[in-house]
Amino acid sequence: MKKLTNLRLILEYFEVPNRGLAQAINVSPSMVSNWVQGKRALRTSSGSVVAIADYVLSRRTLDTRDITWLKKQFEQAGISTEFDSASDIKRNLIIWLADDGQEVLDIFKKTDNIKIANEQREDTNLSPYLHSIGPAGRIYSNDYSAQAGDLDISLRLGRIFETMKEDTTVDICLSSEAVTTVMEDVFIVEIMKAFKTKNMRLRMLVALSSNSVSLSRIIAAYTPIIVSGKMELYISHGMMQPMIHQTSIFIPDTCAVAITELPDSLSPPAALFITENIFLKDSADGFDRVVRFAQPLMQFYPDYILKNIIDLFNREFSNNGDMDIQSDSLNPLMLESAEYIEILEQKGFKGNALEWRSEEYLRIKNGFENNLKNGIVFREIISADFLKNMVVNGCCELPSMYFMDTGITLIQTKSCAALLAGYIRTLKNYPNYHLYVAPYLDETQTGTRHIKHGRHVSLNPWKEEPKLIFSDQMIMIHEFQTYFNELWMNLSAGTRENSISLLEIMLQEVEKLIEQEA
Repeated sequence: MKKLTNLRLILEYFEVPNRGLAQAINVSPSMVSNWVQGKRALRTSSGSVVAIADYVLSRRTLDTRDITWLKKQFEQAGISTEFDSASDIKRNLIIWLADDGQEVLDIFKKTDNIKIANEQREDTNLSPYLHSIGPAGRIYSNDYSAQAGDLDISLRLGRIFETMKEDTTVDICLSSEAVTTVMEDVFIVEIMKAFKTKNMRLRMLVALSSNSVSLSRIIAAYTPIIVSGKMELYISHGMMQPMIHQTSIFIPDTCAVAITELPDSLSPPAALFITENIFLKDSADGFDRVVRFAQPLMQFYPDYILKNIIDLFNREFSNNGDMDIQSDSLNPLMLESAEYIEILEQKGFKGNALEWRSEEYLRIKNGFENNLKNGIVFREIISADFLKNMVVNGCCELPSMYFMDTGITLIQTKSCAALLAGYIRTLKNYPNYHLYVAPYLDETQTGTRHIKHGRHVSLNPWKEEPKLIFSDQMIMIHEFQTYFNELWMNLSAGTRENSISLLEIMLQEVEKLIEQEA
């Protein structure tokens, strides 16, 4: 009965009517009805279960939601959820549907043909030419395997990511910004999974022709990794219009993947997976050589490079030009100078170290206030969760680079109150300063982002890795500006008075904590 219930479940999930299934696999509607109702067994020997699996899976291209649903069903039935290809999904679906599924499982026993480059093979010692180059070099069949279709390629790649070491840097080279495989949902899901579970880092090199829209889509799709500071993006100009698009992925000491696509074609992409040692070493060296001549879209400043960071803050807040801020922290320029200096003293700065930091802060703050007085527009989005945690804990954390230091700085209750009071004061005094408190910021919106209109964008993934990511490339500015504008429009139902009222309530709660501490 359980297997027949599974047939009903999957027909409902994929929205397949009984009559439509009957027509597709050339059986009577009553036969399908009997299977669904449990009046007749569905066995593999009839061939119908294979036809059902083929038809259901051909109804549409499987997306991440579909795969997640199928994995959940398989896991509940004790069936493997490790997929290398669409054929693996079909195999497991047959096992799940059929009454004699265990027999099918014996026939379709899983074989894992992903080999790690340094894995010992049984025939390794049979040839002295394993690592040689030239005619004497032996080619091992296990070193090369092929897949076709976005789903199969992505699933295989995901399995390979599972074998790589923590903190591995993966290199991806695109022959054109118009490649599509790296933009597919199933592909990006595997990338994001490795990013979260393996702390994977990316270097992506894009051969740019003239399609800025496609490059913009790449930036948007990989924004979560970009803003975390764990992705470097490079472009190379002047490529001719290609007959094929090529994506190359290099996973150190593990695997190289060459994905080939035909532009404007309905044919699926094809991929070659290579685990041969010399190929892996030479391809990694080749990527390093090429990327030296490419144009980086971003510059990275660790938080100990204080001069560059201070100069950038001064350009952002003191120079002419409107500015947008999206942050999961608070802006220290809302503090009065004495309040800022008090935090510096709490951090242990004194003498010359205290003096020059105080002077730099005063210079930037004066520039900020002059811009406000001159009508420069500042729009800022801050996190409601950050404010709530501050009230609950009586303290908060800010990036130490705001205090010309490294790491993260713990802000005590009194200084938290001063920050909130500064925001309220600025909102009341300057109509060209706008603030919205976002009820929720998801993982793609974390960190701090400064967008100087038409000039540059800077990102600070301070909770992940204290560093400043800077770009003055128009494609990057446009992408982050567009994203901010959309977020701002979604939050624009509130008013200035609402923001002030919320901050005043928060301030009252923090002041109560100060009284309790006293």
